[in-house]
Amino acid sequence: MSTRGRLSPRKVLADDPGPWSVASPVYQGRGGRPDRRRAAPPVGLMLSPPPQVPLELAGLDPAATVAGAGRIEVFGGLRESARAMRFIDNDTTVEAIGPLVIRIWRLDDLAYAEEVRPDEDPAAGIAGPVAPEALTGDLPAATSPPDGSLLAMPVRERGGVALAILRAEDRAVVRWVRGALSAAWSSDGQMLAIGGDWGAIVARHAPR
Repeated sequence: MSTRGRLSPRKVLADDPGPWSVASPVYQGRGGRPDRRRAAPPVGLMLSPPPQVPLELAGLDPAATVAGAGRIEVFGGLRESARAMRFIDNDTTVEAIGPLVIRIWRLDDLAYAEEVRPDEDPAAGIAGPVAPEALTGDLPAATSPPDGSLLAMPVRERGGVALAILRAEDRAVVRWVRGALSAAWSSDGQMLAIGGDWGAIVARHAPR
């Protein structure tokens, strides 16, 4: 079943704080469903300490050409849970999967377009976070940009979860986003969506 929504896009923090960050709603103590009685605060990334993991912390590559490996600019914020995402319709929309629902967002104006509630929970089969030491092993549930240069995987850490974005060739950590559970790339690798139960951000590659 599909219904029309009327949720407006969220205001965003456009700047990239660097490789070690936290989703702003999590930092502000507003994880989970937005409070519909008050305007949601801007969504984006905020500076956070580097992770304590048994991997090389490579950080961002100024020469990178794939969104997320270098600096990004956040241009949109989505409301509601995004435990898994993908770009669809020739990268004109983003599909976000939450508990019991799939929501569609238009990228031209980041407006909420549609929701679908399947008979079976679409979030039931989404892989959960792994332990940090598992990042050196096989990661069949990881997501990647079209060129396969990166791997994105949710990770358990003390006090919550984080999204690890790794170089595929050597598993060095490129980004660590606390509070995030999912990532998706556009078909050209120039856009990156990062989400969690707080919602999601959509960013574009920012050339140096």
